[in-house]
Amino acid sequence: MNCPNCGSPVEPGAFCTNCGAQAPLQAPEQQPYQQAPAQPYQQPGYQAYPQQTGGYANPADQPNGLLNFLGCCIPMAGLIMYLIMKDDTPNKAKAIGKWALIGLIANFVLSIIWVIVIVAMGGFAAFLGNVGLDDTYNYAAAFLGL
Repeated sequence: MNCPNCGSPVEPGAFCTNCGAQAPLQAPEQQPYQQAPAQPYQQPGYQAYPQQTGGYANPADQPNGLLNFLGCCIPMAGLIMYLIMKDDTPNKAKAIGKWALIGLIANFVLSIIWVIVIVAMGGFAAFLGNVGLDDTYNYAAAFLGL
C-alpha cells in the first residue's frame, strides 16, 4: 500500500517514514476508470463562461475613480472609506486605501519640500540684509505669495 499523502510505500495503519502521515487500516478500493464527460466544441477565443463584470464577481465592487481621487486628495477620508467598505466591497476598498496611502506619501514629500523652500528663502533673505529670525518667514511667505 502507498501513503495517501506522499505516495511512498507504507504498511496499512502505520505512520509513513517519509512524511509522517498515518496510512489507513485498509487499502482504498480502486475505482473503475471512468471517461471524462465530452466537452462541447469551443472555437479559439471562445470563453465557456464569459465574465460580464470585468473580472469582478460583484459589479458594485469595481474601483471608482472619483472615490480614488477623493481618497488621494484627502487621505483621512480615504482611510475612513476603506474601513467602511472593506467587508462589503473589498476590491473597491483596496483601491481607495492604495490611493489614500499615495496621497499621504505625496503630502509628506511636499511638506518636506515646503520646509526646504522656507529655509532656503530665509537664508536668501538673511544673505540680502540684516534679517532676524522673525522676519525670515515673512520674507519667504511674501515671495511665495502667502
